[in-house]
Amino acid sequence: MMPGLPHPHDPAAREEHEQHGAHQDTAAPTVNWAQWDEARRIAYGLPQTLPEILLPLAQCQDEILAESVTAEMPVPHYASAAADGWAVAGDGPWRIRTPQPAETDERLLLTLPPEKRMLPVVEIAAGEATHVNTGDAVPFGTTALLEAHRGHVVPADPSVEVPAGTEHGRKAEEGDTLEDATPAAPLVKNQDVRAVGEEIEQGDLLLRAGRKLNPVHLGLAASAGHDMLPVRRRPRVTVLLGFANVVEDGIPGPGEVRDSLGLQLPAVLHELGANVDQVRRVADGAQGTVNALTESPMGANSLLDARAEIVVTTGGTGHGEDDHVRQALEELGAHLVLDGVAQEPAHGVILAKLPDDGPVVLALPGSPLSAMTGLLTVGHALICGATGDALPATRRVTASAALGPTGSTRVIPAYLQDGRVIPEPAVGPAMLSGLAHADVLLVVPEDGMHAGQDMEVIPLPWRV
Repeated sequence: MMPGLPHPHDPAAREEHEQHGAHQDTAAPTVNWAQWDEARRIAYGLPQTLPEILLPLAQCQDEILAESVTAEMPVPHYASAAADGWAVAGDGPWRIRTPQPAETDERLLLTLPPEKRMLPVVEIAAGEATHVNTGDAVPFGTTALLEAHRGHVVPADPSVEVPAGTEHGRKAEEGDTLEDATPAAPLVKNQDVRAVGEEIEQGDLLLRAGRKLNPVHLGLAASAGHDMLPVRRRPRVTVLLGFANVVEDGIPGPGEVRDSLGLQLPAVLHELGANVDQVRRVADGAQGTVNALTESPMGANSLLDARAEIVVTTGGTGHGEDDHVRQALEELGAHLVLDGVAQEPAHGVILAKLPDDGPVVLALPGSPLSAMTGLLTVGHALICGATGDALPATRRVTASAALGPTGSTRVIPAYLQDGRVIPEPAVGPAMLSGLAHADVLLVVPEDGMHAGQDMEVIPLPWRV
């Protein structure tokens, strides 16, 4: 992470985003051909921060904790045995107590469920002991646990012989005497007893806000009495994919291409912090886009009323006669916030806000690498603005080799090796193999780069 940049899950960044109006004035003039970093800042400032929600623990995996949480109960919440042995009170020798029948009448005893037929020893006084297994609750009054191999049982009937380690000999009976077979190693208070609150006291800080929750966090929250956690709400996203020359399975014919974005976009959007509610194909032409943005596929409510905060489209963002996204957005009265980014690939990214508090539209180019690069720069910033996360941080890495000038900024796949960044060879707008093997996106300025130069890179979320 670059020095001075906020941590991606810094709660202070979320508070600043909320307090200082990250919601951008959509009446501001359209920004044309913004630099890549300016485009990210514009996207980040566009949405309002969504309110946090409570989710059941089973649904909190990989979510971002919205508020710090404390323990609802101590851990452990009861004193328990840390080994098999004897719960003892005070100094020995100790009179052994054992569970007793719940009923003295055997007929009544048989009417009870098996687990209710014996009454456990729940309290012992000084000079008393009872047998416990690992994890059992120790009786009230217990001062220590004498491990099984140290306990020597002296039967009440002196004619009965019982060796140390009574689990291998006669079962101890009420009234027998327990002696410590190794008195030279005196017991200390709470020895081998897991005391109440030994690990966590009730009210202790459990997890800090901004944590990306993993399975161990969820287990810890459950152990401390939580059923739900407050997490940052993911923006709801609808993905609209172009139809043009796309086939979804099999081998495409000449002039056709296999659909790759339909597989990638929903998964990457979730990785970036959004929830994809629906993925739909859009008929070619401006009217197809207009219809997709105003009509539900089931004929109920329009997408504008479907509570989607973000709509992501693919294709049709250029300036040719087949490029129709701008026309569709204009017909709907949308405000174009961003029209084009001065970077290769992904120069055709459009960012717009639909009227009447409608969703933000992120229009991506149709070429696979262009679309992914636009999503990982502008799209990621947009989602972070909605969740209240910090603007995604970049890093500085030394260049391993030179790249000549091209007259435009390039944001291209690259990999890291021995602390240096190396551009991937496949960086054409339609090429995915470079991104598939990349660790980062490398930002190459207009005048190129030279070996040993300190370069800015954008980490890929699935490689962090």
